[in-house]
Amino acid sequence: MAASKSRSAAQIYRDYNAAENSHDLSATTALLAQNLKVEVNGVTQVSSGADDEAAMAILYEFYPDYRREVKRIIDCGDEAVVIWIMKGTPSSTIEGLLPLDVEGVSIVTGNGFVLTKASLYACSSALDQALIRAQQIKRIRE
Repeated sequence: MAASKSRSAAQIYRDYNAAENSHDLSATTALLAQNLKVEVNGVTQVSSGADDEAAMAILYEFYPDYRREVKRIIDCGDEAVVIWIMKGTPSSTIEGLLPLDVEGVSIVTGNGFVLTKASLYACSSALDQALIRAQQIKRIRE
């Protein structure tokens, strides 16, 4: 089998986003480094590809129609700037969730094959609420 061709962070992110919108956790996880680092508004939220997979599974549970629309990508080789909108309708089985309607910016870094770091910047009580609830549920499930 021939070695895979190195790709830009923007190309990897486009594939990640397509898999994310299809709710395909194995495909999203395959595009992430095992030691992935994710920050949201400067605070570390995820410290591995497995953590991202768990967080996304909870997000899909909270927002069954979750999707992220990419508005613009600035491709800088191993880094990319992505302007996006996250949307989702709260699950009817989980009380108190706000609708997800968040616009933000991510700066993602790749190594040519997987994403290694993502820094997301957004202002949204719905996203904050989902992240807090995801962390609480993760602790309960452990």
